[in-house]
Amino acid sequence: RGDEREQKEAMLRQQQAKLLDLDRKPERKPERKPQAASSSSSTPALWFEDDYFPDMSKKLQKELVGRAKTKGFFSGLSSQVKKWAMANTDVRLQAEVWFNYFSQHAPPEFSLYGFVRVAKVNLGSVAHPCWTKFWGYHSSDGDQWMLAPFASVEPDISAILDELDGRGGMTALLSSS
Repeated sequence: RGDEREQKEAMLRQQQAKLLDLDRKPERKPERKPQAASSSSSTPALWFEDDYFPDMSKKLQKELVGRAKTKGFFSGLSSQVKKWAMANTDVRLQAEVWFNYFSQHAPPEFSLYGFVRVAKVNLGSVAHPCWTKFWGYHSSDGDQWMLAPFASVEPDISAILDELDGRGGMTALLSSS
């Protein structure tokens, strides 16, 4: 058991070092055309990174500030560290980590209706789900996906953070990527 634990700790240290290194030298990704929210995206990961995560990130930071103010010293310190980590880490990396977290803990459910594919994803917590639907189809350019009209994209951020803390906090988030 000791060897397994040491291996996991070493892996987490490597991931943390990678995060810190990426923070200093962010990777350059090819520029993509900006897309309006709820527009067609070739992959759900692009929608998550470009359209959804910037708003989610603001809500996460606001919730962490609120938690830091209302909790005791040590609990508040934990929230302050999380807020600092979010503020000082590349947004693209954060989006990728959160996308992987949701993909691992709430994999999408797929349905097929004729040529239209439907992906149903929980962007919330288990206790307070936020089921979001995407419609897709296959074309010569590959799979094309878009957010379904009237889809919910307003999860309970507090419940997500509570669930994350219950799974091990930032360690659980980082280990999912």
